[in-house]
Amino acid sequence: MIPHIDIEVDPSFPAGVAMGMPPEDEISEEGYGYFRDTWDISGFSRADAAAVIEEERRLVDLLNQVTTTREEFEAVAAAMEQGDPGNLPPGFAERHPGSEILAIVGDGDRDESVVEALDIGVAGLSYALSSIGCFPAASCRSHIGERPWTDRPVVFFAAERATVQWLTPLVRDTGCGFADGSERGRLLILEAPSISNLMDLAARIVAHAERQSFNR
Repeated sequence: MIPHIDIEVDPSFPAGVAMGMPPEDEISEEGYGYFRDTWDISGFSRADAAAVIEEERRLVDLLNQVTTTREEFEAVAAAMEQGDPGNLPPGFAERHPGSEILAIVGDGDRDESVVEALDIGVAGLSYALSSIGCFPAASCRSHIGERPWTDRPVVFFAAERATVQWLTPLVRDTGCGFADGSERGRLLILEAPSISNLMDLAARIVAHAERQSFNR
């Protein structure tokens, strides 16, 4: 199952929030916005974004086939991201002996990452935003724990006002919303009840940008 959180989001254009790209002298090797374990993924192409979106959808489809609770989804997703079979739920391999997930997770000695080392569920949107000239600053699908970083799937990003206006109908039509991320800089937040919404938004961004010859 793909987790869904019962929240309300606001898809309206965030008129009262400061917008614009971050100053170059405020971008470091760890990105922008005082986040930890982040890095600059600005400037990627639509082809790059489409590849991440496709791979992410494949992984989420696999997860959806073998999990029935949010806890199981998180455990298996973490195992795939980290290449750590120790994160898999007890008895997973015995219950799903033919699952491609076992090959993706590996034996704990995997070098390559999945979805460019970002969280499954928000990686595609991060790259989609990058492909239209935004600056993705941080992302998280939300995790289970005593002190989760966020209680909903989010992507923090910077963008010019015209780009946010272009995004607004796509955000509305996919059940996503905007929030104010200015406590960490000149940032907006895209949020949604589920990663399904954010993945749909990512696909629409790339498709619409391709049709409209978005300048990137």
